[in-house]
Amino acid sequence: MSGKPILTGDLNSVSLADVISMLNLSRKTGVLRCTRGAETRNVFWEQGEIVFARSTSVRDNLGCFLVRRGLITEAQNAESARRITPDTRHGKVLVRLGFITTEQLWWAGKNQVLEIVYTLFQWSGGYFEFVEGPVESREKITLAVPTTKIVMEGIRRLDEWNKFSTRIRDAGMLLEPVPGKVPGVGREQDASPEERKVLTLVNGARTVGEISRLSGQGEFEAYAALYEALQAGEIRERGV
Repeated sequence: MSGKPILTGDLNSVSLADVISMLNLSRKTGVLRCTRGAETRNVFWEQGEIVFARSTSVRDNLGCFLVRRGLITEAQNAESARRITPDTRHGKVLVRLGFITTEQLWWAGKNQVLEIVYTLFQWSGGYFEFVEGPVESREKITLAVPTTKIVMEGIRRLDEWNKFSTRIRDAGMLLEPVPGKVPGVGREQDASPEERKVLTLVNGARTVGEISRLSGQGEFEAYAALYEALQAGEIRERGV
């Protein structure tokens, strides 16, 4: 999309939540472009609602998202990526090869977009500009999530990430079970099956990043499960 930006600013001085809320209330159609260093994220809008998002970061592409969620392997991602053409998107290639179903592609497309937007709330700096104009049909998916809810969830996740960082230093941190404890069991409210799937991967040899990737639960969900177990004294940093 080309055109003159009608809104620009610095994310150091204007919060992303305020920008998104303003575009929502103004029922704008166009693209919000956020840039930080070499990374750019484009959030596409139609009548004040978010309909799509893209990121230049390899980590945010569909294949990497599916690998993190445990739906495809690294090898399947590499093989399918080699078969992408200018006229064929990665998702269609993955379905054609039988690596995922059309239902899984729909789910992944929606949640990949939401993850790109949610993690954008974590940016503590960068620049934004909004270019008004029609959005191409290929840049739309059925999110079925009101933008007001996306803002609320983005703010909630930012608060949670700040809380996680008080116990989880970085993705390279090694965690181990506390002897005599069964992670996720014996609390006032036991861990969910999804949380237990994360906690069973804690063995003293895997890093937080590896646990998150192998769990297939998504980074935010994995960190949340690990944080709660650390708080409950069920797991600990290895060597501490």
